[in-house]
Amino acid sequence: MTERLLVRALKGGKDTKIVTLNGKGITKMPSALSKLPGLKTLDLQNNQIRKVCPEISTLTQFQNLKLKEFYCEGNPLFLKKPVNAIQQEDAWSLQEITSRFIMNELEGKSPFIMQAIQRHPQVRNIISQRRKCAICGKYFLTIWLECVEFVPPPKNWKISRNLKLVPLRILICSYNCFNKRGPNLFGIAQV
Repeated sequence: MTERLLVRALKGGKDTKIVTLNGKGITKMPSALSKLPGLKTLDLQNNQIRKVCPEISTLTQFQNLKLKEFYCEGNPLFLKKPVNAIQQEDAWSLQEITSRFIMNELEGKSPFIMQAIQRHPQVRNIISQRRKCAICGKYFLTIWLECVEFVPPPKNWKISRNLKLVPLRILICSYNCFNKRGPNLFGIAQV
């Protein structure tokens, strides 16, 4: 249903300025919104959204939406109530270990790895699925920890008075990085 509503909005072209999905029963912020560069007003009130921007995974991407008005009241957004969790040891697969090594070497512009990767398109394809850790900035292949970071909305947005922080989805590569997180970043747990 949400995608159908967005298809209608996209038909208005990249100049669509207002998207109203108030009370439509959606559970996540639609990724298609990033295809509306002219979007100024976004109304997601009274839905079932638990975190904002699951596909737009960084604060910079979220703030670059160029919104002037953002409404999200009436959604069960995550509360900042920490729960204790048992830390697990990081146990990576051989593919994860190898991929992380190759991705770090590619960042350092290792000539040997850069030449080798050109001869192996299947490895390039696997590595193209990489994600970047929000804490250390290193790449990883699979999602190890999904977190929520509470950030203030951009100052130029017109928002409701009671919206102080917006929960954004953040990906972290390991428990080591999770332990280095800031005070507004929380792991997502099933409770």
